Amino acid sequence: MNRREPTWLVSLVQPQLNGGRLDPRDLAQLDERPEATALRVSGLDQRTFELVVAEHGSRFSALDLWKCPRIADLSPLEDMAHLRLVSAFWNQRSAHLWDLSRTPALEGLHLTDFIKLRALDDVARGASLNELEVEGGNSSPVTVDTYEPVGALTGLRSLSLGATRPRDGRVEPLGALVGLEHLTLPSNIFTWRQLAWLSARLPSTVEAASLRPYRRLGHALGGHDTLLMGKRQPFVSWDADQRRIQAHTARFEAAVAEFRADPLLGPG
Repeated sequence: MNRREPTWLVSLVQPQLNGGRLDPRDLAQLDERPEATALRVSGLDQRTFELVVAEHGSRFSALDLWKCPRIADLSPLEDMAHLRLVSAFWNQRSAHLWDLSRTPALEGLHLTDFIKLRALDDVARGASLNELEVEGGNSSPVTVDTYEPVGALTGLRSLSLGATRPRDGRVEPLGALVGLEHLTLPSNIFTWRQLAWLSARLPSTVEAASLRPYRRLGHALGGHDTLLMGKRQPFVSWDADQRRIQAHTARFEAAVAEFRADPLLGPG
């Protein structure tokens, strides 16, 4: 056990790159750290996951399921009503989450590389959420039916949907999230008019690179160092392509002004 861990955290992460397989006997280590309120663990299968929740779940307000690909059913988390943060990386079997109304204290939910997740309906019940991250990973981008359930979470302050594509192609549900302070979206799946529409609907103070006409990179890729925002928009050179950048910026900003002037105008 790593004694340099903070007293509030106990880590049962296995050394194997694939997360390993936690032996139920290893859970005895949890009894040695009664002061810990957060658990980071890898290698849980369904049986051991349920054992952790049943025997130790009442202790933890934060849970990080790092590389537990064999967990298929997350509903045992409904017995951890005091959970404030759940993070999970690389899950190969869960097609659903859990009834988030049963975890009413949940403030943060971070999901990365859930390869079977096809709908976000479960998150709509997370009324207490102020931070949500649903990200693709090394396996593939995540494709979900729609962003509609996310649009119901009007208390969100931070939202990240990197490499998460809505099958219906609609960005409009996110326009209801007027409390957002930080937003991460894929830069290549929405048209520049869709992004301009969303920029007009959200507060001007939101930090979101995708809601600006272009993004300058920290380094050049093949001589190109600037990405024009929007589906099928190219990388260009800041020095050599100023006319193109200015033209794209002008039409983007004109669209933002148009959408702000007419709240009923859609992005199509």
